[in-house]
Amino acid sequence: NLPRLERYKKENVVLIGLMPGPKEAKTSEINHYLCPLVAELNQLYGGVVMPTIQCPSGALVRSVLLPIACDIPATCKNCGFTSHSSTCACNKCNQQFPCLSDSNAADYSAFVLSEWVPRTDAKNCCDVKLWRMASSDAQRKRLERENGVRWSELHDLVYFNLVECTVINPIHNLYL
Repeated sequence: NLPRLERYKKENVVLIGLMPGPKEAKTSEINHYLCPLVAELNQLYGGVVMPTIQCPSGALVRSVLLPIACDIPATCKNCGFTSHSSTCACNKCNQQFPCLSDSNAADYSAFVLSEWVPRTDAKNCCDVKLWRMASSDAQRKRLERENGVRWSELHDLVYFNLVECTVINPIHNLYL
């Protein structure tokens, strides 16, 4: 591992990829981009031998994905959480918000902090397994409404906790 002062210098950070436009990728399309990345990250987590300047014959190198930090729509799509407009809109808690009486929009006014139930990795993984085992799109939609999650290729990272490693974007974090 690099020392903390070196770790995040731009010469030590790798941009893995960008998704092409001109439109925002659909949730179902993002997993196609993530699949090869996840496969390589799992391989790198176990370690690969690569030649380095200090060890031309090869040194064991490991790599991991660190926290996901993007805007809320991209976070939801990449990490398998439902959107900010769903009734289970938060990727940090299991709060179910009722719909407004005259629409399908969620009513966030009833949020009571003392009743806040944190989302856990174990429950998130359990809910995602249910989503994957669903036999129809209708079942998956129902599970998304109930649990606020869907499958993401990032769930295949053996070391990664999507609940804890998903950063609330800084602008929205100011309100928490």
